Amino acid sequence: MVQEKDAVAIQVPAGEQKKTDDKKTQKDKKKDKDKKEELSEEDQQKKEELELLVQRAQDPDNGVAKLALETMVSELKSSTSSMTSVPKPLKFLRPHYPALTEHYAKLPDSDLKRFFADILSILSTTMQKEGSRSSLKYRLQGTKAGLTSWGHEYIRNISGEIAEEFRERSEKGQDVKELIDLVDEIVPFNMKHNAEVDAIDLLCEVDRAQLIQEICEEPSFQRTCLYLQGLANFAATPTDKALYLKVACSLYTKYKEYPNALRMAFKLNDPKLVQEIFSTCEDRLVQKQMAYMISRRKFSLDFEDDDELKEIASGEQLSKHFIVLAKELDVLEPKLPEQIYKSHLEEKRSTAVLDSAKQNLASSFVNAFVNAGFCKDELMTVQDSKWVYKNKDMGMMSTVGSLGALLLWGIDEGLTQIDKYQWSSDPHLKAGALLAFGLVTTGVKNECDPAWALLGEQLEAEDPLLRLSAVVGLGYAYAGSCREDLLENLTPMIVDTACTIETSAMASVSLGLIFVSSCNDEVAQAILQTLIERQAVEGALSGTWPHFFAVGLGLLYLGQQDACEATLAALDAITHPLGKYAKITVESMAFAHSGDVLHVQKMLHACVEHLDEAEAMHQAVAVLGIGMIAMGEEIGTEMALRSLDHILQYGELPLRRAVPIALAMMHLSNPKVTVIDTLSKLSHDADQDVAMGAIISMGLIGAGTNNARLAGLMRQLAAYYAKDSNALFMVRIAQGLLYMGKGLLTINPFFSDRFLLDPIAMGSLTVLTHAVLHLKNTILGKSHYMLFNIVPAMRPRWLVTLDEDLKEIKVPVRVGAAVDTTGQAGRPKQITGFQTRTTPVLLNYNDRAELATEEYLPVATVMEDFIILRKNPNYKPQAASS
Repeated sequence: MVQEKDAVAIQVPAGEQKKTDDKKTQKDKKKDKDKKEELSEEDQQKKEELELLVQRAQDPDNGVAKLALETMVSELKSSTSSMTSVPKPLKFLRPHYPALTEHYAKLPDSDLKRFFADILSILSTTMQKEGSRSSLKYRLQGTKAGLTSWGHEYIRNISGEIAEEFRERSEKGQDVKELIDLVDEIVPFNMKHNAEVDAIDLLCEVDRAQLIQEICEEPSFQRTCLYLQGLANFAATPTDKALYLKVACSLYTKYKEYPNALRMAFKLNDPKLVQEIFSTCEDRLVQKQMAYMISRRKFSLDFEDDDELKEIASGEQLSKHFIVLAKELDVLEPKLPEQIYKSHLEEKRSTAVLDSAKQNLASSFVNAFVNAGFCKDELMTVQDSKWVYKNKDMGMMSTVGSLGALLLWGIDEGLTQIDKYQWSSDPHLKAGALLAFGLVTTGVKNECDPAWALLGEQLEAEDPLLRLSAVVGLGYAYAGSCREDLLENLTPMIVDTACTIETSAMASVSLGLIFVSSCNDEVAQAILQTLIERQAVEGALSGTWPHFFAVGLGLLYLGQQDACEATLAALDAITHPLGKYAKITVESMAFAHSGDVLHVQKMLHACVEHLDEAEAMHQAVAVLGIGMIAMGEEIGTEMALRSLDHILQYGELPLRRAVPIALAMMHLSNPKVTVIDTLSKLSHDADQDVAMGAIISMGLIGAGTNNARLAGLMRQLAAYYAKDSNALFMVRIAQGLLYMGKGLLTINPFFSDRFLLDPIAMGSLTVLTHAVLHLKNTILGKSHYMLFNIVPAMRPRWLVTLDEDLKEIKVPVRVGAAVDTTGQAGRPKQITGFQTRTTPVLLNYNDRAELATEEYLPVATVMEDFIILRKNPNYKPQAASS
């Protein structure tokens, strides 16, 4: 009993205690509240003054009310506040806001009422209900004067309300003139006060973006243009995107920054605009700089009789400068494939006797990639070389073709060296020579037009092999040239069923490369016609090659977005599974690098169905499409990586096979550690196609980077696959790509500060990725020449500085990681973590360079590729003592 009492005795006070605690905390809270409400004398006085003004403002006598309102205005304007707190007068007026709005509603229409409305508009910025747009409502009912005298916060607030109101009125078809009048007052104010970003946002919201070029002044035009370029990436429609870029282009032209205007014209893919910029520019040095930019973009422009510019834009000087760079960096010595494989470092498990011809063929490719552009090697260009004869049949063709890569850009020397194979009695050697002629001239224009002279006549050759290699060679040589005579000669070969299916398919790919991104209707019609005709013949669309008709069709619309609508509609007529493949191929290429989320979702949607392997080929292209649409943009790429990760975990086999190539497309010559790890895991996958796709993808992401981590992984793979001749062949090719051009080349199609896309590089890489999807029948079969599609994408990753006479000069430059400064205040640094080096220098994917001397001024702002420097007239050399 006693214990029970104890228990009760303990419980009761516990409850009491709780109540007293509650009372205490309530008291404390009250005390705190009182403390908070205790204002300093000064504040208390201010509060009373304002309360008096509120009463006076509601006085029936207009004179008294007006004086009270004027005093209130001066109080509001003179008050200061910190960034985080509301100004005191606004805070004290908050409780009186409802009373003031009620009084305003009762006032008769008069000047006083309009003045009252102005003040209510200010008070509404902090007191209105969300979405009521009271601030704008009272502003429109007010005096319409002194809008900009209330400062930035008020203007930013009212700009947001104008945008919402404008959208609502436009949908209902109501008049928006009074809103536009406000915009016309706000925008010049913003531009004057370094708030270009706010001004542009407001103009874009009210569909008046073209007004920017009238209001923008010289001091702020660069920031304005930079922001417009950033906006263009996120524009809602292609029309908006084009408008923002055109405005930026006309601003650059207005302030005579022609090289930047040219970048905008390239982004718009508009030949007329390019021509216009050239004719507007009168500075000869700037014209030369722009000719170098045209050479980099491989753009077709008619310079009429200007031979000097013609020569610069032709790209003929590439080879000469490349050899100088190699000397400078001391990598001129040719490398043998064995020096790349470093077989002595591989863990030897057993010495398997493999197909030597296949390994020799791999060495031919590795030799071509590693010594690309150096014009000499130890296998092919040596006196009395017998290397060709260590290969078999089609292997001989690819080995001779590899000369084209070795002698890349060196037309005069190259054609002489390849010529001897042209007269061989062996058709394989002859076909290889035709391939090599095409490869040597890729990306270089020549007055004499040697490629057509040598390859044109072979289009009618008896031997189908010669016709095939002539077609492929012409595709490499004239990629992006849009030449009508080639259209007439190659179109019949697409439709002609007397040609082998491989020749017809490659003719459509070559025409796709020649007319890349041009939306050429005649080529599209020819490819569509042959697909519809072949559909009627049983089995004519089965097999590997018909898929390449779709690739040729897609190339025509590369990056052209909605221009492919009509073609997609026409493809509905094809009921064969190839029809789906073609539709997704065309769509993924048309939206490549657009970052369009809706189209990524479309591609993911295509991956959802569970189909038999034979019918699921279009899903593999959809996976590839995800990578192509998202590439070139950081956030989009990260999101795509996550989607691809899901596909790897839950997807069917055909989907998984495409994942490594999609990863490679997003990180070409840009080996990120996370991607290397993913591909390394996949290279040991149970499915052989996934593993081999991953191996070549490792080569593509590391192309030309000499990445040590990848090199180590590839040596392990070479030992792991020592007994599997196909997988070992792929490992060797990947090793060749990794050391491509001895680390001086890149295959990334983005250039000019990752702002522009080289359609020829992108197009030829896309052909390669589709060949990898059909690995067994293309690269591992007899059509390994498809690997040469990587050659048009090769480009030195350099910065070469030239003086005014176009001779190379050495100047110090800072090279560091690029920093995005769009829309940032002040003049932030463009690069971070830099090192100072002397030109010529190599740039990685994320690098940016800037001059480290004031002695010269660059003619173009983006320091990449060839840059002409002019002497700085204001430069004063520092005294030696300092």
